[in-house]
Amino acid sequence: MKTPLTLLLIFMVRLRCTAAIVDPCTFSTEFMYDLFISGIPENQPVGSVIAVLPLNGGQGEVTLTQTPNPYLHLDPISRNISITKELDTDKDDNGNKMMSDIILQVMCIPSGTTRKSSLTVRVLLEDINEHRPMFPKNHYIINLPEDTPVDTVVFYAVSVTDRDGGDTGNDNIRYRILPGSYSSYFDIHMLKTEITLKKPLDYESVHSMTIEIEAKDNPKYGEPLSSKAFLTFNITDVDDLNPKFTNDTYTVRLDADTLPGSFVRINPPIRANDGDSLNASIKYELFDPKNRFVIDATTAEVSVNDKLSEGQPTLVLKAIQRDNPIRQGVALLQIIIIGQGSSLGPSFAQPRYHAVVSENEAVGTTVITVTVTDYDQWNSLRYSIGLQEHFAVNNNGDILITKELDYEEQNQFVFNLTASDEFYSAWTTITVSVTDVNDNRPEIVQREITVNTERVQGAEITVVEAVDRDPNSSLTFSVVTHKSLFAVSQQGVVSLSGSKDDYVLDEYSVVISVKDNGSPQLESVAVVTVAFPARLTKNTSSLDMASSNDLIAIILGIVAALLLFVIIFLIVYIIRRRQYVEEQLDRAKIRQGMDPRGLTYQRGGPSPDPSSHIDINFDGELGETSDVDSHTTIQDNPLKYRLATARQNGVGDIQIETAVVPYDDNYNDYQNSNMRTFHVEEISSNSDTSDSTGDSNKMLMEKHRKTTSGNTNSLSWAGSNPPSSTFGSDIIVPEEHIKKERPEITVYF
Repeated sequence: MKTPLTLLLIFMVRLRCTAAIVDPCTFSTEFMYDLFISGIPENQPVGSVIAVLPLNGGQGEVTLTQTPNPYLHLDPISRNISITKELDTDKDDNGNKMMSDIILQVMCIPSGTTRKSSLTVRVLLEDINEHRPMFPKNHYIINLPEDTPVDTVVFYAVSVTDRDGGDTGNDNIRYRILPGSYSSYFDIHMLKTEITLKKPLDYESVHSMTIEIEAKDNPKYGEPLSSKAFLTFNITDVDDLNPKFTNDTYTVRLDADTLPGSFVRINPPIRANDGDSLNASIKYELFDPKNRFVIDATTAEVSVNDKLSEGQPTLVLKAIQRDNPIRQGVALLQIIIIGQGSSLGPSFAQPRYHAVVSENEAVGTTVITVTVTDYDQWNSLRYSIGLQEHFAVNNNGDILITKELDYEEQNQFVFNLTASDEFYSAWTTITVSVTDVNDNRPEIVQREITVNTERVQGAEITVVEAVDRDPNSSLTFSVVTHKSLFAVSQQGVVSLSGSKDDYVLDEYSVVISVKDNGSPQLESVAVVTVAFPARLTKNTSSLDMASSNDLIAIILGIVAALLLFVIIFLIVYIIRRRQYVEEQLDRAKIRQGMDPRGLTYQRGGPSPDPSSHIDINFDGELGETSDVDSHTTIQDNPLKYRLATARQNGVGDIQIETAVVPYDDNYNDYQNSNMRTFHVEEISSNSDTSDSTGDSNKMLMEKHRKTTSGNTNSLSWAGSNPPSSTFGSDIIVPEEHIKKERPEITVYF
């Protein structure tokens, strides 16, 4: 069983061994042989100190040398790391980053050894936003046909460059179209220079459009920088329009007795033009099932071809583009043949009219043309429409769109149309049905969202809300950037899909795309900026570790002080206890040495004069007998009694020698023998004393018999029945001799 003192010594040895194995050629940071210095800006001045080498070995304990490095210098005395050349994290002409970090190799040799340790210092550079995004050109000219469909990409992405380094947003460019006269016609992608057409073009309305686009970076620190470029779209005419008559309906009045071959005077005359600016050549055709009228293909003059009868025939006029016959224009020729007794006044050809129009039809488009018959051709007709803000009618009976239609607001219009001349009037009902088209992009409630969150895989961080005004539309959500780190559900819930260690940056710009299911498919995007808590830098970790090391050192110092106090207390206690035990043992040995059963008498010199003064002094040490059973050890007597006399005859000291009585099986015989006590009387100088043990025993017995009745002191013995003695003092035997089963006794006298 180990005592507390042993455990304490083992603990201190282990502490000392632990402290002894610390390598002086290691860093007092998280990594023993690697040091990371982060956050050094690229514009750090030359000569500035960026860090101090935090080695465990103090000055004089190690020797430091560095490998050649054009950017960094290590002072081996102060251990300062300083910059010796300008830093540059920007990109070169090929788009490659110049540098992102600098590595300094340091060789460390502990004093008094030849062992070398290679230390690596990594300096992580931070880019400064000092370059503007640059367009390849300042002005772009694009020829755009007027029949380009809406949502067509009309300008593809160009390579806009930013020489600033990445990872901090300095080269993260975003684009927008600046407000202007034609900015509503186009839309630009937020992350690339991809421009789409939002409204239909018309060469006949506008021939050229110029817009201004901006490219702006998005730095994490400091102010953003931007640049601009101009885009001019030249609208080109295409053969996308049919020839168009000057009137949709031509009306003429004829007498039933008009002769064949006569020209019909039509006012205004029939005329058609190419709907485009190409001015293509036109030929005319007239469709008359009864072949009563014919038309000149070039001049469009109509003449009577057969005998007429009373009635109101309506003929179809065609204007055909000669170089492209599929381009045709149509108009109506209404001929009123009047005979005697014919009624007068306008009348509609139909009691009801119904038209179907798409919601994206442009303002000014004719949705329907009504036909009115008036026998009195010399009186002009006037049209009027009810209270209606979306439609109007002209003098030719054309129903026109006057306000943009929206299927989601109203999909059907019903109103009355009246035609009147100077004396008569007639009316009809007009019904216009509006059809739906996919003309609404998904509307995102919040296009830019900033979220602060932790790096927890699977965590839902925000919701991108979007709606589509088109009916029966479904939306699809997808992640455009950082697809491996973020995910979005079809309900717009954005979550973290990567593990904690995958998010190496403190901030990410996540682009979420929202598309509908219409034709053509329309898209909108939202940007979710996800900010994470900043990671602890290596310098901060070093400071925290240094503070932790100081705290540990203080605790160990307190523990060591307590242990030292305990050790001192134990040492004092052990010394005092040992002194006490030795005193008790000395007393026991002195008393044990006076037992008579271990004595032999040897004749000495003559007794001193009784009247003389006797001085008994103790000089010597107590000797211990062997602890081996059945064995007796004979030692020199450490007690010397000197009887100093003042006799004038100069008799010397009396010498009393002792002998050891061995302890054996005859122990009881000794106990039962007559050798119990003895008394030393004065011996005359001329008496003879036997040197043998037997003579001494006999003499002692005789003296004992003579003195048993006297007033004497007893000499104690370790056995039973302690005898009396006249020696002059009481002896107490120690308890350890009583407890021994077979004690070994050495008696001194």
